[in-house]
Amino acid sequence: MATQGRSIAPLRSLGLDLPPSCIEFCPAHPDYFVVGTYNLQKEEEFTDEVPIEDEEQQRTTKQVQTRNGSIVVFQLTATADITHVQTVPYPSAILDLHFHPLWETKGSVMAVVSSTGTLSFFKFSVSDESSASLEEIKTHRPLGDDEGVLFLSCAWHPHIPGLLAITTSNYQVHILHVDVAWNLSEAKTEPVMTHTLEAWTVAFSSSMPRKPNSAMADSSTRDLEVFPIYSGGDDSKLLVTCCEYNSARLGSSYDSIETPYPAVTIKGHEAGVTAILPLGSLLSEGSSVVVTGSYDDHIRVYSLNDQIRDMPPYGPRLLAEQNLQGGVWRLKLVRLETSQQQWVAIILASCMHAGSRVLQVAGNTVTGLCEIKVLGRFEEHKSMNYGSDFQPGSEVGEKLRCVSTSFYDRLLCLWDYKEHPDT
Repeated sequence: MATQGRSIAPLRSLGLDLPPSCIEFCPAHPDYFVVGTYNLQKEEEFTDEVPIEDEEQQRTTKQVQTRNGSIVVFQLTATADITHVQTVPYPSAILDLHFHPLWETKGSVMAVVSSTGTLSFFKFSVSDESSASLEEIKTHRPLGDDEGVLFLSCAWHPHIPGLLAITTSNYQVHILHVDVAWNLSEAKTEPVMTHTLEAWTVAFSSSMPRKPNSAMADSSTRDLEVFPIYSGGDDSKLLVTCCEYNSARLGSSYDSIETPYPAVTIKGHEAGVTAILPLGSLLSEGSSVVVTGSYDDHIRVYSLNDQIRDMPPYGPRLLAEQNLQGGVWRLKLVRLETSQQQWVAIILASCMHAGSRVLQVAGNTVTGLCEIKVLGRFEEHKSMNYGSDFQPGSEVGEKLRCVSTSFYDRLLCLWDYKEHPDT
């Protein structure tokens, strides 16, 4: 068995009031991070051995379970202390949250999805070193009033500011349009992809959207932006399809997004697909690299050609896989370095009952040969590690500063990964 990496000790640990489900640092104010919580209110006791996904199976009963949650703001101090800043109660449980990636122009606004089918926008503000606040902008029910449908994840498009994807417990993947006033509309009235079980996660391609073939473009297509989107479901499937986005149709009766080709299924997972990390076109022949995580405890690296104009994605190929000893719930890119013949990605993985892992994934741009190496492991959590993140800016320093959480023991930990621990 390959080495599982160097063990990492905590710098700080503290308990939370409610079970944490997700976490993210604010990119504009990297000393601050937010934690979303998920609290199931019911008469029956729920044991530590039952993960979140098994809770969702109880939706087969007619009665909608009652959940609540909160968004908790913390600050990291210069002395590596964790200071509580604010707690915003939320009437339903938080499943996922993400700050807008284009924060330089959109401000520090984050999207929050919940257990009752709501999507909220919150603005985070820091007026000076001692004053920070999180305020709700708007809350929507973009898919209707059925509170029995959970929004399981969300993802901003990395290059098109107004596009946001969500996944649902009734197996669907939707793309929404967000205007400058944080109002919502469906970019496509039907789901862009549909699984046969819960749609756990979604990710847009990290590559810049491409234009249609110029020789075939006319006045109706010259404004199109074409991009792939990926989703993972409890059906063990990784789906990918190409979307054509026409911003000229916004405000009209036509869909602004069309999917001209059926979704492609990428096989190889032995359980639900819970994490997707597209790394872009890294191979010399133009293929993209996508990293996935699954309940089957494995991280996998795939290549596929999703950048050919006027063609659906094709040619998926498994480049590497490794058992991380726990279900891989989330993957966060720390940094990506490329050269003429080599690419190297450092990734932070949340591995459920196995804790957090710092990974190195390296590949040859010509041959496609790829290797996964565990650099460090943080295993202080005694329960499900659903959320981990690193402090922006620390990825280029001597130590990667990370915060991770665990669900049932309600634990939050601060720790550092040092590439050279003796320095």
